[in-house]
Amino acid sequence: MNLAALRNDATKAVIAALALGGLSTLGDALWTHYIPDGAIIPGILHGVVIFLALAAVLAWASGRRQAWRFLLLSLPPLGLLLAAAFYPIALALGYLPALLITWIGMWLGTSWLHNRARGNPELFSRALLRGTTAALLSGLAFGAIAGIWTQPSPDGPNYLWHFACWTFAFLPGFLALLVGQPEASQGPNGS
Repeated sequence: MNLAALRNDATKAVIAALALGGLSTLGDALWTHYIPDGAIIPGILHGVVIFLALAAVLAWASGRRQAWRFLLLSLPPLGLLLAAAFYPIALALGYLPALLITWIGMWLGTSWLHNRARGNPELFSRALLRGTTAALLSGLAFGAIAGIWTQPSPDGPNYLWHFACWTFAFLPGFLALLVGQPEASQGPNGS
């Protein structure tokens, strides 16, 4: 892979992180001002919306029409599953551990589905390595910024700071998934 292709992949990862950082910041504002803490249905819907956006940025980054269909049909159900799983995990282990577990699950599942959407250009073990790298690095970044919820400012949220934190948390995951991928072959169903 040449330097221009790596730069292009990295640029897509930054754009994806900025997009999800912005959407997540909007979610923080909605939760702060309109949604009561612990509201399950809005929390599950929030997860589905995040995964719809995740599907859109990954499909855009792939540049493949088949990826749109596959990711828009497969990632939102994963978001629904993980968002619904968050609540019993939080009940058993606490809020922050539940966030980290579902965050890691997001990257592992997303890596596998993203690889399938691209027509399986990498071996399963390589896609699993990308997902694990995304989960670990992004999980560390996510843990580093968790204070935006666990230690909120008494003056209220600083949404520019939230945006920077969310972007920082998403970036390692997108870099792991998007940089240095092999060229895509056929779509997930041979299309």
